[in-house]
Amino acid sequence: MGLTTSKQELNPLDYPAIWISEPTMFSDFQTTKFPTESQHKPVELRDSALWEEFAASMNVSVSKLNQYIGWMYIMYLVVLIMCLLIGIGGQILWVQILTFPMILMNLAGHFYIVKRNQRLDQEIGTIIQAYETRFLPHNIQLEYVTKWTDFCKPRHQRAMRVVLFGPVPNQERPHLSDDVA
Repeated sequence: MGLTTSKQELNPLDYPAIWISEPTMFSDFQTTKFPTESQHKPVELRDSALWEEFAASMNVSVSKLNQYIGWMYIMYLVVLIMCLLIGIGGQILWVQILTFPMILMNLAGHFYIVKRNQRLDQEIGTIIQAYETRFLPHNIQLEYVTKWTDFCKPRHQRAMRVVLFGPVPNQERPHLSDDVA
């Protein structure tokens, strides 16, 4: 049957969120941008300048996620065609010689993109930490959640990245004694 992951798993309390990488079939094929428009801003946040500054700094790293993924899929297509040529006319020597290095280049390219995305995830986490204290007065707690962003993951799983805008947990209030003076 297999493992399934839904948006609900990363955002179980259904906080306002901005999905950077959604668990959809085609999310791996595209680069994304962090939305800077005010309609994506959490309702509790009244400071538009803070939102614009936050969105702009997030967009620097977010726009680099999966940056070279299109070239990877072109290379996958080339390898597939080369493998078909080997199957159809196994006598073509240059196809046999080039196929193995192309497969290695695909694996190396995929590994490079995953490692680069992990570095960008760390940058995004650092940005979230830097803005956390500035969002607290607006009763917003920032959280960056990722899943399946490693090179090895279960079959058919997509990388997921989301920025959550949850409420600040209530502080412990001092307990008033029953004694009334």
